[in-house]
Amino acid sequence: MRRPVIDSFDAKLLNILQANNLITSSDLAEQVHLSSASCLRRVRRLREEGVIASDVSIVSPELAGLAMTMIVLVTLERERTDLMDNFKRSVLNAPEVFQCYYVTGDFDFVLIVTVRNLSDYEDFTNRFFFDNPNVRRFSTMVVMNRTKFSTSVPVESNNPG
Repeated sequence: MRRPVIDSFDAKLLNILQANNLITSSDLAEQVHLSSASCLRRVRRLREEGVIASDVSIVSPELAGLAMTMIVLVTLERERTDLMDNFKRSVLNAPEVFQCYYVTGDFDFVLIVTVRNLSDYEDFTNRFFFDNPNVRRFSTMVVMNRTKFSTSVPVESNNPG
């Protein structure tokens, strides 16, 4: 997969849109110093090329009733491809799992799990870990305070010209 060319205008557009994707096209054009039509063409191209993966609204988990976030480190019993794929599929079907990373080191996966309360987390662990014969162990860290959270990716031009 070839990386799309991102010039300085594209980089500016992407950084602005990550902060506020509801910005008007005229305000966007003013900040980037291009015409509205040119900005819209560039944004459409960036979506088509997959540089802009999605346009979303980020909901506060706490205000949606999901007061507890856990970071869960998971070690599998066996690391065969089919068993890893099964675990990945189960993660995709678990609404409690907000993020999942396949990692190197002492653990195989890092999960970010968000639930209403400890009782919901216990139900999740029983269903997701204890009922899975390929989970050797898991370790849970309860998030006490979210100090930083960002979905923005710093974008710079990769066009030398």
